[in-house]
Amino acid sequence: MSTAKLNVWVTKVGEPCAIDDTRTWFVHILHCNGEVLKWCDRRYANLPTKCGHLEVEIPPGCYIVVATWSPGAATTAPTTLGNHISHLQIVRANCGDHVCVTLFPPTLHFCGVWWLVALREATAVRGALAPNAQKHAQEAVRAAEAFLKALPADPLAENMLKIEQEQRPKSEGGARSASKKGAK
Repeated sequence: MSTAKLNVWVTKVGEPCAIDDTRTWFVHILHCNGEVLKWCDRRYANLPTKCGHLEVEIPPGCYIVVATWSPGAATTAPTTLGNHISHLQIVRANCGDHVCVTLFPPTLHFCGVWWLVALREATAVRGALAPNAQKHAQEAVRAAEAFLKALPADPLAENMLKIEQEQRPKSEGGARSASKKGAK
C-alpha cells in the first residue's frame, strides 16, 4: 500500500505570502462532497498545526483542504467559523506523492468585497433571482456597502477588486461561452 504525504501551510490572515507561525489552525481534509475523510480508524478533521504547518499521510485521492481557528463546537469555548476559515483548496494526491498546499485565510473586508460583487451581479441579472429574493439582495447590497465602509480597507482585496473591472475578451464559441457565462 502506498500513501501520499500532504503538507499543509496556513498563512496569516490577509497575508497570502506569510506563514502564520503564531496561531494554531485546525486543518480539515474532506472528500469532494464535503464529508470528512475517514481512513484507517482516523478522522481527518481538527488536525492542529504547529508554526502554521501540518504534515499528514493520506490515502490517494482528490480532497478539499481547509483550516479554521477553532477546533469546532465540541470545545468548551467554541467560536463560530465566521471569518476564521481559510479558502478551500483542492488537492490531488497519488500513490507516493508529496503534496504541498497553502491555505489563505482572508480578512473580513476581503470576504465582504467579494460577497458584495456576487450580490451586485445577482441583482443586475433580471430573472436570476425570484422577485422576493431580488428585493432582499438589493437590501443586502446597500447593507454590505455600508458595512464595508466601516471596516479598515484591505489592500489585497482592493487590488484584486480591480480584476472585476478588467475588460474580458469577446468569446468565440457560442454555446460553450454561454454555459461558462452562466456558471459564474
